[in-house]
Amino acid sequence: MKSKQPQVRLERCIGSLENVFRNALKKEPRLLAFLSGYQSSYMKTGLVQFSYNYDVIIEYQENCPESIDDIIVDNGDWDASSILDKGYPKEAILVTSDPNVIASKLTDQLEKMLSCYEGINGWNTQSFSFEKLSDQTVCCIKYNYVVLLHELRQYQGKSILAAKNIWKKILGRAKVPAFVKPFLAFSYLTQECCYDQRAFDEVESNPHNVPSDPIPHLAYGPLVESRGICSGLAWAFKTLMDEANIECICVAGFLKEDLKNGHIWNLVKIDGQYYHVDPTWGIKNDGVFISGLMQPDSMMKSSHIWEYQKYPQARGMRFDYDYIEDFLVENGNEYIDEGANEKYFFPDEIVD
Repeated sequence: MKSKQPQVRLERCIGSLENVFRNALKKEPRLLAFLSGYQSSYMKTGLVQFSYNYDVIIEYQENCPESIDDIIVDNGDWDASSILDKGYPKEAILVTSDPNVIASKLTDQLEKMLSCYEGINGWNTQSFSFEKLSDQTVCCIKYNYVVLLHELRQYQGKSILAAKNIWKKILGRAKVPAFVKPFLAFSYLTQECCYDQRAFDEVESNPHNVPSDPIPHLAYGPLVESRGICSGLAWAFKTLMDEANIECICVAGFLKEDLKNGHIWNLVKIDGQYYHVDPTWGIKNDGVFISGLMQPDSMMKSSHIWEYQKYPQARGMRFDYDYIEDFLVENGNEYIDEGANEKYFFPDEIVD
């Protein structure tokens, strides 16, 4: 079965073909991932003790793995975090005696997946078993994205190019310190992007469906089409930070005012300390709402909920908006003289 032979002959077998398969699957449970069904004919041999020669036609699963080494046997110790690969989560095929535990472990990783992978919309698990041959179940884990994976890569490439151009638009020839750049990216997104209410309403009414319009959910939405919801804005902010060589991650959680719908924002690392930035904060209103900018955990907890143990602690206090504002008041005109855009350095309206 490992070599996917469509027809095999089994000679001098003692007992039924079911027992032959049952023993083979007990010895090598991963074979279950290949088997869809079988048909057989047999011939008795021997005078004292009967044995059987079986001619077996094996039907294989339509999407069975390329190699038996691609299959994981779960003995109750499978670590679901192993799917959190760089770039995109790994698809997995498991043979397990408890598929419900597998589903529970995946659910525990969902928040991390949403914060690690742009465009992911959850996962689906296809399960099958062969009850008369094995008490094990095969679970095939795959992922849903808001857009086809090859299209997602294209959107991401265009987003990176847009981020490069946005920084040129913001900075001109000016060279600003790293601690100013989260504010500038926040200022740009707040002033240039519209909150896509239609996209949010669709998610609210059908949270488990793939959205009809993927754009607002990706960095591409805010950076190229100037529209998005929290996920798109958080990924757009991260893309801008990546281009500025500033460490940034996305955080998945909730707003205290809306525990029904999930929310995504960012953690940014400046001078060894993390700070929260929520680029969606105040975006529906005029002005730049700095209460969503460069906040420590202690402040963010008043409005946001997240699983603290899954993310770095944000203890940064130094580079709050007051510090950034004082710096720009003192040095901003020099940057403007070097081609920086005054609109983003000195917004018309700052809202606490």
